[in-house]
Amino acid sequence: MGSLHLNSNNNKLKYQKLRLSNLPKIPDAGREMLDQCFMSKHLVESPSGELFLVNWYAQCIHTEEKDGEVEGLHSKTKRFMVFREDEKSKDFSYTEDIGDLCIFLGASEAFCLTASMYPGLKPNSIYYIGHGLGSYDLTSGTVHSFYPPHAPMLNHVPYWIPSHL
Repeated sequence: MGSLHLNSNNNKLKYQKLRLSNLPKIPDAGREMLDQCFMSKHLVESPSGELFLVNWYAQCIHTEEKDGEVEGLHSKTKRFMVFREDEKSKDFSYTEDIGDLCIFLGASEAFCLTASMYPGLKPNSIYYIGHGLGSYDLTSGTVHSFYPPHAPMLNHVPYWIPSHL
């Protein structure tokens, strides 16, 4: 990971090795599921300046017609893992608790909001658009889809538009 301090006279690019700690213990069945997924990594900063690394796991799903021909392919979100940066060590430690925060992920820049400032947002959650549309409860590890059953999947590039209240 690189960093550049724009508010100092020393504007040299600094390399920092990304170190993950406190990794979760995942049962074999969970590991097998993750092995079938592709993963994307997202850095997001909270309104207070905390830095989080989010691993987004999604799985390809084939849709077939009756004659066995593949009709389409879409992806479905299966899990997220969140790591919080320690200010001193700069290590990222696994967490299931981001408190009163919500993280938003999609094809655009990830962003983070304080849930209590926006009625309707659930704290300690990730809202996603791209590999489905829904939310993920970090406490329970539960995916909540916003798609009605049998609705067509998104075929366009998904973006969140942050509120400017």
